[in-house]
Amino acid sequence: MISGVSGDDWGVSYSPSHICALKDSTVIMRCTYKYPTGYQIMKVFWTKGPILRAVELLDLSNDPEYSQRLQYLGDKQQNCTVRLSHVTLKDSHMYYFRFITDKADGKWTGESGGTLNVTDLQVESPERVTEGDSVNLRCKAAAL
Repeated sequence: MISGVSGDDWGVSYSPSHICALKDSTVIMRCTYKYPTGYQIMKVFWTKGPILRAVELLDLSNDPEYSQRLQYLGDKQQNCTVRLSHVTLKDSHMYYFRFITDKADGKWTGESGGTLNVTDLQVESPERVTEGDSVNLRCKAAAL
């Protein structure tokens, strides 16, 4: 999504673009961004989808559900990496990085976004277990 600018000098890349995480774990969403020389970064933030053109994007660091768990690890140059701790099933979303420069035409939101899927662990056991039996339990991630 481009606001006012276009060209190869602008962009956001998410690596990887899809993350699967276990509930209550910590996730690091790696990200880099670029913009032309002559622009100065004034504001950077992460938001979540869906992205609607007519709506002002929410800075997740101002959202009570995220503010204590979200830590921006990037800078105001090229790195836009973020850490989200104690993820919950409700955190499964598409996330986007947004930066705003000192010029009116210099706003950019990464188009593709980074997807986070949060899952829970499930325990598999035999159908019938009798007291005293030796049992093997298997943990697996729940289907998304």
